[in-house]
Amino acid sequence: MIYMANYLFIHGGKRNKKDWDAVREILESKDQETYAITLSDPENSSLSNHISEVCNLIKNENINDVILVGHSSAAFVITGVANEIPKKIAEIIYVDTLIPENGKSLFDFFHEKGVDTEKYGIPAWPSFVERLNFNKSRINQFPKKYIHCIHSEFLEMTRDIVPYIKKHAKQDNWRYFELNSDHYCMINNPKELAEIILK
Repeated sequence: MIYMANYLFIHGGKRNKKDWDAVREILESKDQETYAITLSDPENSSLSNHISEVCNLIKNENINDVILVGHSSAAFVITGVANEIPKKIAEIIYVDTLIPENGKSLFDFFHEKGVDTEKYGIPAWPSFVERLNFNKSRINQFPKKYIHCIHSEFLEMTRDIVPYIKKHAKQDNWRYFELNSDHYCMINNPKELAEIILK
């Protein structure tokens, strides 16, 4: 049985909410409520501002029991949102991304792993270099899904996450899923992604 839910989709990088159109269409055909947002240009906007944009959407639309779905760098946004307005959030879904750590930025992860950001064409935009501070115990309480794209272009960044999530699944409320897709699964494999999101 599929229960009606309020899904809010957040894109990564310099993308936009249209990335989610196909997935949203599938979910809405199953009577789910969906929302999406195009974040302000990451080249000229901070991570804090992106978090505020999503929080404001949720508050202005008066959405409750929100299931946050974030792709790629949006992991930092959805974690920040859940930390800021936890009573509005029901679940967090991370799609082919890093798992944020308190006090770290996206760039910090690349530097720690010795991966050159220029290799992936990732500039030092404000939203990528700003460190995210959050209450880890608060985030751990939420039901969470991690969707790992096994043909992702970012495997060297996400490979270590798989054993971490499997090890911490029970204590930190994780469920792990694999998807036979590249990084842009919402565009190239929307049906398969929607099926996992609905589980």
